[in-house]
Amino acid sequence: MKLPVKLSVFSLFIFSLVSSNASANSSPLKQVSFQSVLELPSEAPETSYRYGSQPSQYIEYWSAPVQPDSAANVIFIHGGCWLKEYDISHTYPASSALKNAGFNVWSVEYRRLGEQGGDWPASLNDVKTAIEYIQPKLNDQPVAVMGHSAGGHLALLATSNVPSSSDNIDTVIGLAAITDMVSYTQIEGSCNRAASALMETAYTDKNDYEKASAKPQRLHDNTWLMQGTADAIVPMSQTRGLNVHRQTIDGAGHFDLIHPHSLAWKAIIQRLNKELTP
Repeated sequence: MKLPVKLSVFSLFIFSLVSSNASANSSPLKQVSFQSVLELPSEAPETSYRYGSQPSQYIEYWSAPVQPDSAANVIFIHGGCWLKEYDISHTYPASSALKNAGFNVWSVEYRRLGEQGGDWPASLNDVKTAIEYIQPKLNDQPVAVMGHSAGGHLALLATSNVPSSSDNIDTVIGLAAITDMVSYTQIEGSCNRAASALMETAYTDKNDYEKASAKPQRLHDNTWLMQGTADAIVPMSQTRGLNVHRQTIDGAGHFDLIHPHSLAWKAIIQRLNKELTP
């Protein structure tokens, strides 16, 4: 790719971030594909912990490269439409990048639709149990619970309806989080159909879908929703109607939020640093 002769330092910086996924006429906030996330290099977890007897009930841990005893913690919940086909491994690049940004990372695997015992609300119960399991292992440093897409949905619910003063979670961050199962299941799309299939394992009345939605719940006092304006999987409407903080990322797509080379990822790291700095 041939660069124009005259480029500012800032332009060169932006080009270095996106050149692997962009053409000469692309915006720096070009939406990345799921496949491009899968192709990213990653580091293997340092340790694995089991919080239950089922195959998908485990946690993978990456320690911060410098002074993990004094590093802030991120409990991360992967997405994938609650389906067994999408497991924890697709967020290895994100977990590795969080580690290299200076955080201890606790990534949670959980039962999903299509595997034994994966009917709703198994995934939510698993995430709650995993968070409880992790908390005694923490280092008395700040803690974020952060999830992407369906994982954002689980992160919001798992930390809801409990007094924030009684736990040691400092912030909850939903990345393109699904917050309203009632409206989400009424939209056409593959993830929307998966949401309907998941809810039908527990509910037959759509009014009951509110029980599985973040909107009616009392969310953590310091909850953030981070959302790209060009997300074709989780619409911007999923950020509305909640008493939370919001951060909109102009031009970002759904998978930008788990791609460590995107500008959306830079915004996520900045948000974590701000919320987890004592």
